[in-house]
Amino acid sequence: MSQRAISGIACLVVIVVSLVLLSSCVTPSAILTVAEVEGEIYRLVNEERQKVGLTDLDRDPALDELARQYSASEFSKTVEQSSELVYLLCNSWRVTYSDGAPKVREDTAREQVDYCLENDDFRQAMLRSDARATGLGVAIVGDTVCYAQIFDVLNVADEHGDPVRLYENAQSRDPSWEQLRGFVLNDDTDEQPYIPDSFVCTGFATMLHDSAEAAGIRAAYVSVDFGDGPGHALNAFNTTDRGLVYIDCTGQGLNTATSGAILDGQDTTMDYDKVAYVAVGHEYGLISLDKASAFDYEFYEQWTQQWEDYEKKLDIYKQTSDPTELRTLREELETLRGKLGDYRWEPLDTVRNFYVHW
Repeated sequence: MSQRAISGIACLVVIVVSLVLLSSCVTPSAILTVAEVEGEIYRLVNEERQKVGLTDLDRDPALDELARQYSASEFSKTVEQSSELVYLLCNSWRVTYSDGAPKVREDTAREQVDYCLENDDFRQAMLRSDARATGLGVAIVGDTVCYAQIFDVLNVADEHGDPVRLYENAQSRDPSWEQLRGFVLNDDTDEQPYIPDSFVCTGFATMLHDSAEAAGIRAAYVSVDFGDGPGHALNAFNTTDRGLVYIDCTGQGLNTATSGAILDGQDTTMDYDKVAYVAVGHEYGLISLDKASAFDYEFYEQWTQQWEDYEKKLDIYKQTSDPTELRTLREELETLRGKLGDYRWEPLDTVRNFYVHW
C-alpha cells in the first residue's frame, strides 16, 4: 500500500473518531412527560420568587386538577365559568408547532417561565406576595401545547377596578362563636357608610377580613353571584364550635331594614353587623348578629316565617278594639319582638353561585 493511501486512511480514521467523540458530547435534549414539565415549571417559579424575597408556593392537588382540566379543554369558557377558576388568578398560554406533533423537552420549562417573566401580567401573577399555593396543568392537544398555572389568589376587583389584595396572617386560627361574636361587635367595619363607586361591599369584606386576620382570627372572603344584577361580597369564619358562619358587615346605604317596633312607634337604631345565610337557588338572607342563634339556612327560613306571623298579628292588633284581645295580642307581639328584634333585614337577590376564599 502506498504512503499516500496510508495517510488518507489515517485522516479518515481521525475524522470518524472526532465525529464519534463530538456526538457523545452533544446529546439532544431529552423528551419529558407533561407531568415532569409541570414539576419543573413549579420549581422554577419558586426559584424566581426566592430571588425577590417571596415565600415558596405550595403545590395544591386540587388546583393541579383544575389547571389540567382547563389546559386540556384549550381554555374553554365552559370550564372557566363552571368552576372555581372564575374566582382565581390564572396564567394561561399556548404554543403551536408547525413541524409535526410537539414534544416537551428538558429546556421547555425554562423557556415557558422566561416567557411569563417577559409578560407583565404573567410576571405580576407569578410574583404575587399574597399567593400561597399553585396548581399547574400542561396538555398537548394536536399541534399545540396548552399551559395553565393557577394561583390561590382571589381574582376580584374593587370599586376602582384595582385587584383586591388580602392580608394573610400565618398565625391566625379559627375562633369559637363567642370569640367571633365579640370581635365583630367591637369591630367598626359596619360603621362605615356604603358609598356607590367609592366604598362598596368589596371594601367592607376586605376591611373585616384584614381586621380579623390582624387579630389572629382566620377569615375568608366570600364572593356571591346573583341571578340578576351585580354580585356581593362578605366574609366567612369556620368556628370551632358552631361550624361555618357567614358575616355581612356592609354599612348603611345598601341593605334595607323593616321596623318591627311599630307597636310604640319609636325610632330604632340600626346595627349593621349581620349574620348572612347563603345557599344556591335561595334568597340571600340576613339576620342581625345579636338575634342569630343558628347558622343553617333552615333557621333563616323559620325565622322569616316567625316575622310573617308577627306582622299578621300586628295587623290584627291594629284593627281590634276588644280590650281583652288587645292585651293578649300585645303580650304575644312583645314576646315575638323580644325574640326577633326591632327590625328585619330585607333579603337580597337569589344566589346563583358563591365562592369561599380562605
